[in-house]
Amino acid sequence: MELRPVEGHKHLFRDMETGAILNTNHEAGLGIKHAKVVRQKAKEQLETNTTDINSIKTELTEIKTMLRTLIDGR
Repeated sequence: MELRPVEGHKHLFRDMETGAILNTNHEAGLGIKHAKVVRQKAKEQLETNTTDINSIKTELTEIKTMLRTLIDGR
């Protein structure tokens, strides 16, 4: 496999056999993976928060109904 540097990009090389561009900066790849994990965790947290808020709304509605029943019963 013969690799030639891509002009203007110190971490990119072209494989002369396949024409593929290869990134030799492994830290950049790790950064991308880390960013993906962070985005996934944020998405999961948002879903959890949404579920919790909906549960609180339901419970508040139940409490209101109970209070109305108590007030109307007097």
